[in-house]
Amino acid sequence: MTKTVVIRDLEFNYPALAKPKSPFGTEQWELQVATTNSDTIKELESVGLKLRESDGKKVCNVKRKTVTAKGDKMSPPKVLDKDKQEMAYDAIAKIGNGSKGAIKVFTYDWSVGGRSGKSAMLTEVMITDYKE
Repeated sequence: MTKTVVIRDLEFNYPALAKPKSPFGTEQWELQVATTNSDTIKELESVGLKLRESDGKKVCNVKRKTVTAKGDKMSPPKVLDKDKQEMAYDAIAKIGNGSKGAIKVFTYDWSVGGRSGKSAMLTEVMITDYKE
């Protein structure tokens, strides 16, 4: 089953939204999200994200690969300001740790080699509290 979910009340850290990173050889845009809100934690877990503890908060990385499994090029996640306007590349590149907002993820079930699970792919980020 696939669906799109918006998750609010998040703090953002280590954003790589303007330019993709390739930490393990796969290019991807990514963002660490953090929260202490128990409802938000449940929401993140329900879409297949694995949370860990860091500085008294629950955190996880949300990603979007630059290329699909079939080799098709993917567009970067949309980044919107608090007025729902797309942000300029320069502003996206300067999003700093501690910025706050919401994310939109596309969730899907997967099954490979006898294993299965649920995953979430980052599709949009809305910055409601911009920190440079």
